[in-house]
Amino acid sequence: MKRFGLLISVFMLMGAYSFGGAANKVCPISGKAIGDASSDVKAEFCCGKCQAKFDAAPLKFAKKLAKTDAGKCVISGKDAAKSSTLTVGFCCGKCKAKFDADPKKYLTKLAPAGGKKKDS
Repeated sequence: MKRFGLLISVFMLMGAYSFGGAANKVCPISGKAIGDASSDVKAEFCCGKCQAKFDAAPLKFAKKLAKTDAGKCVISGKDAAKSSTLTVGFCCGKCKAKFDADPKKYLTKLAPAGGKKKDS
């Protein structure tokens, strides 16, 4: 029963980030407030525990995500078996296009909003 509750919690967190919009409040390119433009970045994990840590505070791991190779866990560096997405918001389509051309370059500029978590 505890495992079922944990799964429900993880899915609720994933849903909050999927439907709640961008995890950031400030455009990583211009530093302006974000608008309607956004991009999704895939984050991969070795296990549900690492995925849950990321989903609880994705911006906390943005710099690490930028340095992690595809197929490796963002948290542990082990081979990945699961994934989530980080939705990054931008002030305009021009900034989104710059980000999409080289996401890892700009992921390092994301900072946790208000400390660690985004508002749901």
